[in-house]
Amino acid sequence: MLEITYKNGNSSSKISYNSVEDFVANQRLETPDLEDYYEIESVTVDGKSLELSDKTILGLYKQLTK
Repeated sequence: MLEITYKNGNSSSKISYNSVEDFVANQRLETPDLEDYYEIESVTVDGKSLELSDKTILGLYKQLTK
């Protein structure tokens, strides 16, 4: 399971995906769930924290598709 806590303007939101593959597939849609520029506060994959060099949704996408 992939869990993302992100900032959308002044508020924080959380979204979960069943797998990394589900997140990647969703981000490839014409209208994805999350905008590329959203700032990420935290990410966990199967309960383990993931460190990001680029703390945006686009940065997460790029890191997961390497």
